[in-house]
Amino acid sequence: MTTFLRFAAFVAALLVVAYGLGETSDQADQRWLLLLAGAGVMLAIAWWPRGTSTLPIYNRTVLRWATLLVVAVTLISVQLVRIQIVESGRIAARSAEVADGQVVANPRERLRALQVQRGTITDRNGQVLAESVEQQDGTYVRQYPNIEAAGLIGYYSPALYGSTNIENEFDSYLSGTEGGNPAEEWINGIIHEDKRGYDLSLTLDIALQQKANELLAGRPGAVVLMDADTGEVLAMAGAPSFDPNRLYANTGQQSEDEMAAIRAYWQELIDNPDAPLVFRPTQGLLNPGSTFKTVTASAIVDSGRANADTIFRDEGLFEVDGRVIEEPNRPDPTQIDFTLEESYAWSLNVVFAQIGLQLGSDTLLKYAERFGFGSAIDFDIPTAKTQIASSRDELNNRALLADTGFGQGQILATPLQMALIAATIANNGVVPDPFVVDHVLDSEGKTIEQFSGGDGQRAISPESAAIIQRLMQSSAEFGYASGIQIDGATIGGKTGTAEVGEGEPHSWYTGYAISGERRLAVAVVVEHGGPGSETALPIAGEMLRAALAPAP
Repeated sequence: MTTFLRFAAFVAALLVVAYGLGETSDQADQRWLLLLAGAGVMLAIAWWPRGTSTLPIYNRTVLRWATLLVVAVTLISVQLVRIQIVESGRIAARSAEVADGQVVANPRERLRALQVQRGTITDRNGQVLAESVEQQDGTYVRQYPNIEAAGLIGYYSPALYGSTNIENEFDSYLSGTEGGNPAEEWINGIIHEDKRGYDLSLTLDIALQQKANELLAGRPGAVVLMDADTGEVLAMAGAPSFDPNRLYANTGQQSEDEMAAIRAYWQELIDNPDAPLVFRPTQGLLNPGSTFKTVTASAIVDSGRANADTIFRDEGLFEVDGRVIEEPNRPDPTQIDFTLEESYAWSLNVVFAQIGLQLGSDTLLKYAERFGFGSAIDFDIPTAKTQIASSRDELNNRALLADTGFGQGQILATPLQMALIAATIANNGVVPDPFVVDHVLDSEGKTIEQFSGGDGQRAISPESAAIIQRLMQSSAEFGYASGIQIDGATIGGKTGTAEVGEGEPHSWYTGYAISGERRLAVAVVVEHGGPGSETALPIAGEMLRAALAPAP
């Protein structure tokens, strides 16, 4: 056996072990055992004794068994390193849901959660949204003194239901296991030393959040208000919501009666047909109706096939392969020629059906994807994947393509997605990267990590964005999106009335307000709320006014 082969086997064993140690998921355990076995074979090849053929059989046998024993001890040592150091945190945090819906987890981790002061979550002005309050016995209870942002913050219930949204996605910071000195964090993890969690400061303005909740008034729907330039989320409300204080449960802190009350509240939330545990701004998938026409208009303009003054014909009816599209929105039934600007302001379905066909499925899909459709938005909490159609092939159907052009068809969007479309137009064609967690602070108030939205991705050219701004501002001035006036601000908007088959249509509004250096974008949806101009638009107007109002 050559020296080179032995060396190659030894190096290969090291690489296999290193790769296996880097795989840290439950699904990696079986692969790891296979890799470890392979590494054992390679080590046996590398270390197999040479020149033993001349030795007595007893000596030869002892050397070979000793080599196998060394390989076995080495593999066991590597496995112990993986379990006790590399995988210790994940193994300790393992949990599983049993038949009755309870989450079974490591009791030591639950006890540790009692003893660690979990980080505080505040809004941009320092208002406390979540905090851990010390009890007389030295343990801590998670409390939510302000539940206006409950859906966004999520709940923390280690003994029963785990955690969601910010409480879950930023758990490593809030629990103090990540964010400080890496070496110190690593050592603390090995010796299981408890420490105070780090605090989170959000971009959220709780006063605007409260305003959004008041305007929704419990009706199923959502409001998203954001800075179109930076991507900062100022308000993100979904209704109906829940009280996270009533879901908090930890080992040994609640009596049997209290635990029963928590389970009863959970079941009440689960049984509610309006799904209060679904955070609609990021997880609610709804047809956006005519608000999607902003994407269609952007595609026809940016592809160089039309401008604001291009004339389209709308005679009140349009037939596509047996599908008859009726026009309910013409302001004057005797007028049949409309500019793109007028068509957008009056939300003419027939015109945008024709535009969808003129663009074709490939071009419409390309621009929709530039605005973020077809994927989950990269955000601080999980977002649902949006769609233009159930598959690309579906849009080869001309009738469906026409419906998609004016915002019906199979389109599904989240309110956050629609807010980003309005923000893109206000931001001169660049899709801002949204974020809501601004920075992480230690116990002394020192910022240890700062977040930002990044540079964003360009969807359309600045010149095209300027044309779409003209369309949106005309819609807000004399079209169906009119009715929002704010002194010193330029308003652009688009309403939507999304037909959903049964019941009243969903009421939508997307738009922006530009005042000086500030550019704000808003999206509002009220499920089964009727016309967008009657329900969603007034809510959006109140939100923009509140956000632009001078500080008291």
